[in-house]
Amino acid sequence: MTTIVKLGGSIITDKTQYRKFRKPESERVIAMLHSLHDDLILVHGGGSYGHIKAKEYGIPGPVSERSGIGFSLIHCDMLRLNSEVSDLLLSQNFKFVSIPPANIIFGKSRSFSGFRKYLEAGFIPVTFGDVYVRNRSEYGIYSGDTLVYDLSRIFQPERVVFVSDVDGIFDKNPKIYSDAKLLTDLNESASFQSQVTDVTGGIGRKLEVMKKVKKYAKSVYLINGLKPERLGMLDSPDLIGTVIQ
Repeated sequence: MTTIVKLGGSIITDKTQYRKFRKPESERVIAMLHSLHDDLILVHGGGSYGHIKAKEYGIPGPVSERSGIGFSLIHCDMLRLNSEVSDLLLSQNFKFVSIPPANIIFGKSRSFSGFRKYLEAGFIPVTFGDVYVRNRSEYGIYSGDTLVYDLSRIFQPERVVFVSDVDGIFDKNPKIYSDAKLLTDLNESASFQSQVTDVTGGIGRKLEVMKKVKKYAKSVYLINGLKPERLGMLDSPDLIGTVIQ
């Protein structure tokens, strides 16, 4: 059984401060990965290591001398973040190997053969969102969410778990509506619009990603990584989070 876990940038970094790693929070979540007794693929977002400089240098966007420098800077920053995550994985005695997007994607070409080989060898493949060359005139961003989608399409996982800093999907924006209710189980066969009436912004985009991933995964979860014990409760009826079955 294969499980794909995406550690969101909001959990492992402080998205308001450039290159601010949230070590205690990340350490607690990574420790809970031991509770998943599956073949595991780990993806992490960029948070403040990726988004801040991407906006500053206009990436995604056209190739220029300046954006090329930004490309290299962002790539180095993402390698630094991956190194921080790797240090925590080592401290928890995980067998893993990092597979940077530069080894996966260039232009329209994508290769995931290394993931299968390392899984078969007993390792956890670890990858992350990063910049890439889209074509001769444009740089792009291969986001962690897109990686999760592509990996789900290839590996048809039993479970995909998005670990964020929110409890899940609510029927409407809890920051606006005091009576907002957490949707613990989104029925794939029902209309999402009938269940979720007012979801916008980042959570709205996350819901769209979850719906796309569900085409290839048996179950898709969104849980709060600030409550890392929930990662060990995926099969429990007491889980607090959102699941699409």
